[in-house]
Amino acid sequence: MIPLSTALLLLAGTTAAGGSDPFVADSLRMAQQAMGIMSERPVAQGMVDQATRWLGRPYDAGSLDRLSRERLRIDLTAFDCLLLVEQLLALAHSRSRDDLIEQVRLLRYDGGEVSFCRRHHYFSRWAAAAADRGLVRDITPDLPGAVTRERPLRFMGRHPHLYRPMAQAGNRACILRDEQALRVRQTYVPLERLGAVTPWLRSGDIFALVTAVPDLDVTHTGLLERRQGRVDALHAAPGRGVMRSPDLVRYAAGVPEVIGVSVLRPSDR
Repeated sequence: MIPLSTALLLLAGTTAAGGSDPFVADSLRMAQQAMGIMSERPVAQGMVDQATRWLGRPYDAGSLDRLSRERLRIDLTAFDCLLLVEQLLALAHSRSRDDLIEQVRLLRYDGGEVSFCRRHHYFSRWAAAAADRGLVRDITPDLPGAVTRERPLRFMGRHPHLYRPMAQAGNRACILRDEQALRVRQTYVPLERLGAVTPWLRSGDIFALVTAVPDLDVTHTGLLERRQGRVDALHAAPGRGVMRSPDLVRYAAGVPEVIGVSVLRPSDR
């Protein structure tokens, strides 16, 4: 997954996970408010309800990559597509500030180790980590018409100029080493079959747009919302911010290089 958001200053202080306080600007107050509301709803519905409250929030690209060093960062004032989904999922499973810090850390980083090399840069790895923790289930194999492909993930190593931390020799070396054997089995519903599976989709499901771009698995993600007899997409989009795109089938077909959609279903607590 291509990381997408921009840098803001972190507040001073310490966290249960160690290091600087990860909350950007007013994000802690916003998180506490969101957790209070989301705790009273099923996980998937809480995520959708909160996403709709954030409609219009700005899109912010590259935030994690623009820090002087890798630190845990929680920003609820602006989002890229993955950070929107990740932080909604973390909020839905948190009851306190420290819960949220821990949930984000374990979702974002392999083994919870905060470093550029351990961050889940590709959506397939992020999704697998979330599934391993019991937070989501990949329902794509259960959907009619789904197909599977083997996919090498080498996009970062072949496009290091897109990632500021890759200018550091140590970061570049660890990513290149990791990508040497990085292959995933990716199941998706091809675009031409997507209309037939919409009856199986629910509000709060996480969609991922599967791409034909070489060496990459997914280019965009967001939530699904059943609304007015159709399935819409709630997502953070460049130049638009957090938005609703009516009709998943039509929306996905209009995104360049997209060949299909994968779907994760959030688990209840």
